Amino acid sequence: MAVVALGALATGLATGWLLAQAAQVGPNRALFWPGVAGILALLTIALLIFHRFVRAFVWDVRRLVDAGRMMLTVHPEHRVQPGGHPDVQELAALLNQFAERFEELQKERAEAIRQARADVEQERAMLATLLAELTEGVLVCNLDGQILLYNRSARRLLDGSPNGAAQPFVGLGRSVFGIIDRNAIVHALEQVHYLHQRHNPEERTMMTSFITAAANGRLLRTRLAPFMGPDGNLRGYILALQDVSEGIERSLRRDALLQTLTERQRASLGAIRAAIEAMASFPDMSPAQRHRFQQVILEEAQMLSEQIDEMMRAHASDLRAQWMLEEIAAPDLLWSMQRRLSDRLGIEVNPGTVDDILRLKVDNYTLVQGISHLAHTLVQEFGVRTLTLSLVSVEHFAAIDIEWPCSGVNRERWQRWEESTSVTNRQDSVITLREVAERHGGEVWFQMRPSGERAYFRLLLPRATEPAPTAAPSSTPFQAPAVESRPEYYDFDLFHQPGQHPELDQRPLRSLVYTVLDVETTGLTPGLDEIVSIGALRIVNGRLLRQEIFEQLVDPRRPIPAAATAIHGITDAMVKGQPTIDVVLPRLHQFVEDTVLVGHNLAFDLRMFKEKEAESGVCFVNPVLDTLLLSAVIHPEEERHGIEDIAGRMGVQVLGRHTALGDAILTGEIFLRMIPLLEERGIYTLQQARAAAEQTYFARLRY
Repeated sequence: MAVVALGALATGLATGWLLAQAAQVGPNRALFWPGVAGILALLTIALLIFHRFVRAFVWDVRRLVDAGRMMLTVHPEHRVQPGGHPDVQELAALLNQFAERFEELQKERAEAIRQARADVEQERAMLATLLAELTEGVLVCNLDGQILLYNRSARRLLDGSPNGAAQPFVGLGRSVFGIIDRNAIVHALEQVHYLHQRHNPEERTMMTSFITAAANGRLLRTRLAPFMGPDGNLRGYILALQDVSEGIERSLRRDALLQTLTERQRASLGAIRAAIEAMASFPDMSPAQRHRFQQVILEEAQMLSEQIDEMMRAHASDLRAQWMLEEIAAPDLLWSMQRRLSDRLGIEVNPGTVDDILRLKVDNYTLVQGISHLAHTLVQEFGVRTLTLSLVSVEHFAAIDIEWPCSGVNRERWQRWEESTSVTNRQDSVITLREVAERHGGEVWFQMRPSGERAYFRLLLPRATEPAPTAAPSSTPFQAPAVESRPEYYDFDLFHQPGQHPELDQRPLRSLVYTVLDVETTGLTPGLDEIVSIGALRIVNGRLLRQEIFEQLVDPRRPIPAAATAIHGITDAMVKGQPTIDVVLPRLHQFVEDTVLVGHNLAFDLRMFKEKEAESGVCFVNPVLDTLLLSAVIHPEEERHGIEDIAGRMGVQVLGRHTALGDAILTGEIFLRMIPLLEERGIYTLQQARAAAEQTYFARLRY
């Protein structure tokens, strides 16, 4: 454009000068105009040559520089397309040869690093696996309270909130103080610090325990253990969490029950005692008076009996001793029973039908003991040598069937076994087989097969409840691509993070925590159109955390146009019954708290949010980086800065387009590849990135 403008200016000046000269020529006018035409032709030819020179040796060279920077930093597979002047083509071919050699070296280096880190990765995978399988919640935090590690159990315990209210999320880099009472943690840390200062090696490893309420209302028994750095100084702490809400509530109900029972019985016992004392003090009282006192004793005794029966029916589970039940897979439980019966009794145990995906919550030891006692009775009294064990799902229950050839067992004998067969549990208390079933919340009964040739007893137990999902369900058809490693539930590099409230503008781009977000709408006019879907995920320490996502369909309270559905695939049926925007935006506001927002053409998304400020009661004031603007900073010579165009230039695979979460993931991957390119241009901090973005043409777009 500059060359064209320069040519037009030069041509205009030359033409004006020639016209001025023409006015002064006079008699030689006939010779003058052919000369003018020749001069203009020469000038035009000169401008064309100059333009070709600039295009070949300025624009094309600039293109080669950008391509070389791309291959060097984020996209080694990128190659320069040959074109332009032969010298430039030769330079492009040479650059491609360098790129091929560089890519080979990169692959060799990556392979060497992979082999060197194989052992470390294996240990890390083992740690992640062990933590994931723990039933206790585990959090690891630094001294600033930032979460460095968590497992699934911790997320299950701490996510969610009573009455559906918004509450802090569990995630890497987030503050634990928004989830667990800060004062309780600080008090425990003070105790740990005191023990640490005493330099007693034994006490330095002591755990401090306390019970506190989480933000979601659960009561947690929390054990806090410190961990030290290589220099012996306190670096952070580990929190082991156990939900004791049900146990404490049960204890409170039991205490209230005992208090109520005591108050009710005190009056009845007082009346009975008074009647007995009166009859003892006056042995010569008339028969009618004695009968009245006896009637009082009888009525009060009956009332006491009814009260006790009523409370036992209503509060039997609160009065019963609670067992520690552990979740176990059906094949594993069946294996335990089969091994016990085969080893201890020497009988043949045949596996029957087994539901491989079924899981139960049982006291494995006591349950196997009870079944072993039953099998022992069958062997001793009837000489049974073969049993068949089955474990299947029956509606909401799990059914354990022990079957044997029929040999004279009738219902009367079976009922006697139920009440007399004793089992010693882990606490060395003796209980019956029926009590084993009842304390698991189940039932047990004897039954004959219709043929009459085989008998079996069935132990019906509740199935283990499935854990509640940690993220709101979505009908969006996008699924995140599979990753090779386990979910990113840990990031130990956060030990080196600065304080919780640094000056963001001066922070390096690589050190910031980001939330990448995208929205899908009914159209492109803020104020008239509505949001139908929001997707977001976090970037911590240069890693896209695909497990810490926000994905929610939104009821727009209006029909979705067919043109919009054709783009994002969201229909009226999919958003029916979903929360409205005034409910969703406060939850999103908490999800993005203390992070930098990243998006593609994010000005549109934020304008949609701004239209809902009054309705939702939240305002998004986070710092913002837009990949549309940053692309114009990195590649000013490129004309196309659509998200797919940028992805193609940077070697990012495009998946899940036109879903909110899919576009957010794609934008996050692009942004991570932009950071090295920005650094190549001397842009290292948030302030520098925002200042550069503001200078681009796209920054002038308004919605």
